[in-house]
Amino acid sequence: MKTLIYQFWKGEIPAYADLSRRLFAAYAERHGADYRFDDNPTFFTGKYAEYFHALRPVYDDAFLAYDRIIFVDSDVYPKAAASAGILDCPVGHIGMVEELSPAIRQDRPKWITDAKERRWATISELMFRSRPPRRPDGNPRAFNSGVIVYTQEGLRAARASFPDRGLYSLAMRLALLPRFYRLDQNYLGMACFRKGIQFTELDPSWNRIVKAAELDDKLRVTAPSPGTAFVHWQVRNRRDFSERQILDLVESA
Repeated sequence: MKTLIYQFWKGEIPAYADLSRRLFAAYAERHGADYRFDDNPTFFTGKYAEYFHALRPVYDDAFLAYDRIIFVDSDVYPKAAASAGILDCPVGHIGMVEELSPAIRQDRPKWITDAKERRWATISELMFRSRPPRRPDGNPRAFNSGVIVYTQEGLRAARASFPDRGLYSLAMRLALLPRFYRLDQNYLGMACFRKGIQFTELDPSWNRIVKAAELDDKLRVTAPSPGTAFVHWQVRNRRDFSERQILDLVESA
């Protein structure tokens, strides 16, 4: 199976993102995958283009040369012993990891509320014939776009099924939802649950989100997760961390 690991960055690449680039280039080489990094891509233009390049594989025919494309955000890092499992684990069309950690909800900005989450899901259902899955409390489940697995069949299905991104953004703006709901993660959270798309929930080990509240005074994760492979480092003031600090934090997760 021919597999590609894909990353991009808009603007001047900071040291923490360059470290992610180098680590995933080495990971790809180690496990027999191709690697691609787009520096300041212009495939998409206009508002929010710097986010929607995570969806470039859906719309760019060049990606159809691969059986599987793994998009990885530039604040995600593979642990030194990360296996090649994500290269061939079962995935229907598109796979992502659910945001499960209580620290994620505790750390979210005050303008992301349960009420707005439910409004987003309702608009997705009414306007785009999507059925985002919900938890027992009625709030929609959130799937993180920091790691996305696309199969070739998934790219073709998405191109046929995904609605216009501009229309989606307009609908969320008219629903008085903040900018966050107009970007790639929530767009995928809607589009992946439309008819014709086979969504796969990935094992949490492929996108272990780490928040500042989970770190001790030595910047180590206080509650490591066994089997963690990729660490998604969502910590503020990232530019103040040295490469050694990042690597030690990642290995502690």
